[in-house]
Amino acid sequence: KQILVLGLDGAGKTSVLHSLATNHVKRSVAPTEGFNAICISTEESQMEFLEIGGSEPLRSYWKMYLPKVLLLIYVVDSADHARLPVAKQLLHQLIQNDSTLPVVVLANKQDLEGAYCITDIHDALALSDIGDERKMFLIGTHVAEDGSEISSSMKDAKELIAQLVLEAE
Repeated sequence: KQILVLGLDGAGKTSVLHSLATNHVKRSVAPTEGFNAICISTEESQMEFLEIGGSEPLRSYWKMYLPKVLLLIYVVDSADHARLPVAKQLLHQLIQNDSTLPVVVLANKQDLEGAYCITDIHDALALSDIGDERKMFLIGTHVAEDGSEISSSMKDAKELIAQLVLEAE
């Protein structure tokens, strides 16, 4: 069972995954062409993350992998205001058929000038419309300069993900 990592191209999925895996920052600038799989071990469990690129041709694959996963991590670029409506539409389409799949939304790039704060992201993605049966989390994250240790928000996200995987297994 895997953890699916989705979001629009440029949202920071690969950088977030690398940071979770190594506890150190490595910013990725090249878009993911296709798939990117990473295994992360914690004391309690081993987690398999599958990232699927967010460019338009790859989005058709998203739904195929959804039934097989324990958890969906959806990464949005908090500073990309123009594309938040698209991110919202895709998220709602993805989860409409599975009312129990836990979702962790990472509002990434919180360190950028003009980034929406968490409440604005919550509203822009209409997260209150997603239903009450589902475990739903929204965490603000950012990936600072290369080589530095990950932020406390990234550590919190990693602990939360590990906890959700344990509960789902």
